[in-house]
Amino acid sequence: MARLPIELTETTGLPYYRQAEDQLVRLIRAGEVKPGELLPSVRELSEQLGVSEITIRRAYDDLTRQGLLVRKRGQGTFVSSDVQTTLRAHSLAEAEDGLAEALLKARQMGLRGQALKDAVERLLGEE
Repeated sequence: MARLPIELTETTGLPYYRQAEDQLVRLIRAGEVKPGELLPSVRELSEQLGVSEITIRRAYDDLTRQGLLVRKRGQGTFVSSDVQTTLRAHSLAEAEDGLAEALLKARQMGLRGQALKDAVERLLGEE
């Protein structure tokens, strides 16, 4: 099994399982880990990264719940064959969350109605 280009660090302040999740998602989005590809076992990846198996199991469990990974008993953990659809849905949800925060902040600063719509349309026009 090839080593995954994942590096964990204490300096980010994020738990190791979350760093592993985030980096796996980036690798999948970048196409470095392909749909249907077999991932290292929990034991292999924990040894590679120098963390406990519980840490990697939690990362794999979270990504499985999100629909990005699929576990096949006796075969291993694979990138979901439908990962691109799942990633698009996650990206849209993240974008909506960001927009909701931005709209809340704009409203707190007193922007309302047409001024807010104009700002959004101006930003959309910059695409």
